[in-house]
Amino acid sequence: MKIHVQIFCALFSLAIATKVDYSGHMVIRVVPQTEEQVKFLSALESSSSIDFWTRSVAANRFTDIHVSPESYNRVARALLEHGMNHKIHIANLGVLGKEEQQSIALRRALASNNKAIDVENYHTYEEIMAYLADLASTNPLVSTLVAGTSVEGRQIVQATISSDRSANKPIAWFDCNIHAREWITAATCVWIIDTITSGYGTDAEITALVDQYDWKFVPVANPDGYAYSWSNDRLWRKNRAINSGSACVGVDLNRNFPSGFGGEGSSNLPCSETHHGVSALSEPESQTLDALIAADRGRVKAAISMHSYSQLWLSSYSYSSALPVEYPEMMNAMKAGVDALVATYGTPYEYGSTGTVLYIASGTTTDHYYENEGVVHSYTIELRDKGRYGFQLPASQIVPTATKTWNGIKAFMNAI
Repeated sequence: MKIHVQIFCALFSLAIATKVDYSGHMVIRVVPQTEEQVKFLSALESSSSIDFWTRSVAANRFTDIHVSPESYNRVARALLEHGMNHKIHIANLGVLGKEEQQSIALRRALASNNKAIDVENYHTYEEIMAYLADLASTNPLVSTLVAGTSVEGRQIVQATISSDRSANKPIAWFDCNIHAREWITAATCVWIIDTITSGYGTDAEITALVDQYDWKFVPVANPDGYAYSWSNDRLWRKNRAINSGSACVGVDLNRNFPSGFGGEGSSNLPCSETHHGVSALSEPESQTLDALIAADRGRVKAAISMHSYSQLWLSSYSYSSALPVEYPEMMNAMKAGVDALVATYGTPYEYGSTGTVLYIASGTTTDHYYENEGVVHSYTIELRDKGRYGFQLPASQIVPTATKTWNGIKAFMNAI
């Protein structure tokens, strides 16, 4: 099936949309030296609309903060008042955004293959949905399920890869792009889907893994936010829910799950990037993910939530620095995955619990899958990079990012 019409329509809509201009916006990096400074940064994130791209869980680990030209002096002054200097890490997000769009357009112009999608480029929601539909109609391994709809009525689609759907095999399950601006996550999941489906029957390791497990993917778990990040605001994070009594739109879907809901690392302020919503599972997108994982209760061997950035492989708990009772088993599994991932290109990755390696974050998918659905091997993978590009990772890095991630996942699945 050709999808040229859908592509044209999507690109036309992008062309006429008014986009947020990030010219002059910066990302500043600060490294807290004390526990008090770490706590201040955590409080600042949850009590304001300041856009934290990543945050320290402990002293001597970096925090990246996106600032506008108007907010820069205010944020820098607040940091200095708490004894923290900063450096400018990304000097102009507007320039970075233009370079990203140019690379996407160039790839579109030069790419020529017979596939429904170019897996080496970023794609709109419509293009990804068309790709999944094409795959389901042409590859007997693949089926799709419209599992729910978003706030604005877009379909939330799960793709299943199975060599025998009647066998009730254990499941490897993935949610991708729950945070809209993390484009590399959907791109990585699409690349992995393409690699599995094209490699089955010819690649011995892929064939064995598909015969052993059913593979289920939700490539775009936040379709409204993802579409909005293409049409209006490249750095949009949340969904597009209307918050009663506020002009600020959106709920952070990865703070909307029951485990630790409303706790540290989330915010009750609608303007915050980590706004958790009015109640756990208040959003149709999080309800859909919850229903999907629950429908396969007892069969899900591994559940992985794809995120960016920081180059980490993370277990529960997220809402606490406490460690699960199965943590030694989790560590062995993560080590197997990270060792294979790092061996691919030498790219450094860390691993451990979210609350001790990254930061405290309440109401996450990873904790929900582990704590409420009994999935011991429930993890978050934070993909490239370490902040050189942040969320605007060039399309040229899709393949190396996806390749090493897939190598890590294969080793991890063979180890559990």
